[in-house]
Amino acid sequence: MAIRPGWLGLWLICLGCQSLPPLGSEEKSSAGQRWEMGQAAMRCGQTEEAIRCYESSLVADPNLTRNHLSLAAAYLELNESDRACVHLARYSDANPDQPSIRKRYAELLLQLHRLPEARAQFEALTCDAPSVSESAGVDLIQCHSRLMAIAQDSEDVYHEHLHRGIGLFLLARKRRILPEADGSLSAEGLLCKAAAELSLAHCERPNEAQPCWYLYEVWSQLGQRQPALCHLREADAAAPFSFLTPAERTALCLAYDRYWAEVERK
Repeated sequence: MAIRPGWLGLWLICLGCQSLPPLGSEEKSSAGQRWEMGQAAMRCGQTEEAIRCYESSLVADPNLTRNHLSLAAAYLELNESDRACVHLARYSDANPDQPSIRKRYAELLLQLHRLPEARAQFEALTCDAPSVSESAGVDLIQCHSRLMAIAQDSEDVYHEHLHRGIGLFLLARKRRILPEADGSLSAEGLLCKAAAELSLAHCERPNEAQPCWYLYEVWSQLGQRQPALCHLREADAAAPFSFLTPAERTALCLAYDRYWAEVERK
């Protein structure tokens, strides 16, 4: 479950040097020049000098947030993960449209065993996903796997079953469009395992909408109409009083509208 700080540091340095947009004309100020000096120092392996440049740049312009990303990379090179976390948090808060950075931040929190904070970041990633299977390049299956592991460590039985079930469901959807590896479970086998986990989550907290919604999805994928509709009605009844991500809530409303349209046609 842990990650290697050196790998993350190298990844962030690469991002800082290559993937950030070039400084605009307004940023070609003292602050921008000091940030570029820090980048040059990092490329030469002068990490402490780079940190001084980035901090000086922040003093000159606190809004030049790329300094926080670069400082995180520099502190990770020095194996100072706690200080790197501070700057990753500030960069992520200032740039919520970059979920890949939030994912790296969540992984670092997990490595440091700061479980409540890591859980909050992984939950934010799943909540911000534009659909149940997409999150702007972030692997939602991996996010649910991390949340399941955090729940295990925290002895949170409900969330352990919930996130394992959601992860299996997402994996089954992926398996349907990708060639199956030898000896791996079929999509149908994964869906059956997902149904078992989600049913255990539902038993733990019968009034929560999420297990019911995903049980509807699973049984629909398996072609089992009656149990699917039963859980759809339960999810709709629980939705006003429990948590669903925006994508899940939208999908539930659409599914329930389709259900009533079929009823009226009959």
